[in-house]
Amino acid sequence: MKFVKEDNSMSIREKVIFTLILAVFVMGMANPTLTKADAPIISRSNMELAFGNPEKLDLLSQRFIDNKDKKVNDPFDQNVVRTVTVIATAYSSTVDQCDDTPCITANGFNVCEHGIEDTIAANFLRFGTRVKLPEVSGDKIYIVRDRMNPKYDHRIDLWMTSRNKAITFGKRLVKIEIVE
Repeated sequence: MKFVKEDNSMSIREKVIFTLILAVFVMGMANPTLTKADAPIISRSNMELAFGNPEKLDLLSQRFIDNKDKKVNDPFDQNVVRTVTVIATAYSSTVDQCDDTPCITANGFNVCEHGIEDTIAANFLRFGTRVKLPEVSGDKIYIVRDRMNPKYDHRIDLWMTSRNKAITFGKRLVKIEIVE
């Protein structure tokens, strides 16, 4: 019986190649080379992109430059028309809290498909009225899309995605800001 020992060690040639590759890698990491990046210069006077030969700006860049002074409709920059203190409750889309179509609001909006908690039911505000509740959610905008039982005059009902969230919200006295 002859025992043959397997030789797992690298040959001298493999060791030299490995050492060279490792040396090149270490040198590259220790001494990075700088590249010259030619940054485009935008000439604002004639709206051209200069790389030596002026070319027209691409459409997106042109649109940014054309609209740089236009006012953006910022939801945080809304004028408060009126501030009212009301009782706020919450509801979810269940048949016992709504009618036989719990996901459809009084104005026909499907809150279940929308899935974002930005809907309010209120009888004293028109559909589409935008409202902030600073004490509850800061600058978040809610939209009146639903109605409450007619006996509730100066109240709001916030739509929540789950019944547990609505129960947790409870009944609160809150200040609402009606924005334009």
